[in-house]
Amino acid sequence: MWHLPFIRALAEHRCDDAITLLTRRTTQAKLLLADEPHIYTVEYVPYVSGPLCHLRELFLTLKTLRRLQPRSLWILDKISRPAIAARILGIQDVFGFGLGSQRRWVCKPALNPDLKDIHQIDKLTAYFELQQIPVASTEPSLIINPEAINKQQMRFNDKPKPWIMLGVGARNQIRRWPNVFYRNLIERFNGAGTWFVLGGLNEFELVEREIVPHTTNPNVVNISRLNIAEAAALISCCNLFIGNDSGPMNIAAALGIATIGLFGATAPLRYSKHIRPLTSPANNRRMAAITVEEVSDLATRLGVFDKGPDRFL
Repeated sequence: MWHLPFIRALAEHRCDDAITLLTRRTTQAKLLLADEPHIYTVEYVPYVSGPLCHLRELFLTLKTLRRLQPRSLWILDKISRPAIAARILGIQDVFGFGLGSQRRWVCKPALNPDLKDIHQIDKLTAYFELQQIPVASTEPSLIINPEAINKQQMRFNDKPKPWIMLGVGARNQIRRWPNVFYRNLIERFNGAGTWFVLGGLNEFELVEREIVPHTTNPNVVNISRLNIAEAAALISCCNLFIGNDSGPMNIAAALGIATIGLFGATAPLRYSKHIRPLTSPANNRRMAAITVEEVSDLATRLGVFDKGPDRFL
């Protein structure tokens, strides 16, 4: 999601909508970006682990680029292997941040080495300014197929509004707001609305065990088995997203949904006006330090509910 505005800016700058995006399978970009007009196709570059992993990954990237025969390669990351593969194939137009070892393989200009530790969005912004490629906004404005949205609306058309999506999954444990807090948040609104609970694909049973049966609201729906495109379509129908610093949280913001992001262990993201970050107290760095009251109060101030949580109790 962070890269999408920059990919569009690059396509428009080069007057070429035939951009092929190379990315990891874990991004699920083939599903998420299926309706993005600036991307011709998405190719997954395999992740390799174990002995000689970097060398093996280099050969796989080389094989992919040889098949695609690109006119130019733009590396919107700090890794060097794609640049090395492109140079082996004789591709002259190879562009990248130029941080660390990548600098010897990419065309100038390159970012100042002092910028190596700034956030990825800030690197992208600085690099596109350096390349004099205008980027109108860092808002991803993700495009979802209207038929997919309609399918989710019809599937849950009997569920009362407002619709709230809870993104309870995260890349690692330290980014997770406790499940007991999520169910206490639902209870705080005493049966109001429909609450969709989205965990990882392998967390359906966890959500079913730790959240759904502990609420009195009959409209708590475990949607953890939806694929990412289906989940995105449903998120686009919601009035509010509340969740951990995660992919679904970024998708919600990219869809223009009011998004309460919980950043107890990570720095808050501010690239989108749709993200309302909540953080733990100074020097705490714990998700559990963000209280249920803080979250429910912010949800109320956003005007999603007709009345505040205290009136539901």
